[in-house]
Amino acid sequence: RHNENPPPRQGKVKLQEDLVDRYLPELLFHMEELRSLVRKYSQVIQRYYVQYLAGYDAVALAQMIQNTAVTSEEDNVLLSSICQKISELSVDNVEDPDHVFDFLGLRLDWGRLQSYLSSGKNPVLAQQKDLAALLNTVSFHTRMVDNLDEMIIETSD
Repeated sequence: RHNENPPPRQGKVKLQEDLVDRYLPELLFHMEELRSLVRKYSQVIQRYYVQYLAGYDAVALAQMIQNTAVTSEEDNVLLSSICQKISELSVDNVEDPDHVFDFLGLRLDWGRLQSYLSSGKNPVLAQQKDLAALLNTVSFHTRMVDNLDEMIIETSD
């Protein structure tokens, strides 16, 4: 990419060697090594995030729901369903080879909730930044459980 678009010349003549990164092959090697380790220990990573979702995120979200005045009943239903889904998680699900995690609906609910709470005359998310940050974190944690391979590709390709 740098060879196709060299920087503009300013005084010094740039040689082709100036555009070559000697550490790039080593960096790529280490990235591939990390990718293989994440795939190898994916069950450990899933177990960690399932415990985190059920042990911290669900509790924090339940407390935040109690302290937050959300505008409509539909918003409360979406928040409660997200909280319920993550509080029902168990490490036994990770160890069960037949169990498949699917949090796409939860992430879609969060997207719906964002659109509901951001529109209108009274944008609730602008006032409830902690709620938005927590739900973004929950969304990331669920991706680490059910879409770990996609996360690897997204972050390392």
